[in-house]
Amino acid sequence: MIEAFKMIYKNRISLVRDITEEDVRSIIKSELLDEYTHPRAKLSIERKLSMALARVNNSNLSQIQKEMILSVINEEYVKLSIGLKN
Repeated sequence: MIEAFKMIYKNRISLVRDITEEDVRSIIKSELLDEYTHPRAKLSIERKLSMALARVNNSNLSQIQKEMILSVINEEYVKLSIGLKN
């Protein structure tokens, strides 16, 4: 899953070093929350989810790799959605 994630998110500074599954989840969380975007340009978590899912689905990864990454993205989205409601 980590190697597949690296293939999708090439050229990321944080991906130059070896990463763990926890690192992948942290990166996905940051992406979904649009943490590195100026507040006026931030997109909703739903829009960021849609973009992440499209990025994976449009990649050249195998179906198994896609399913693994999509599962992690969806898990992180659910965690964030619950957290945002509280």
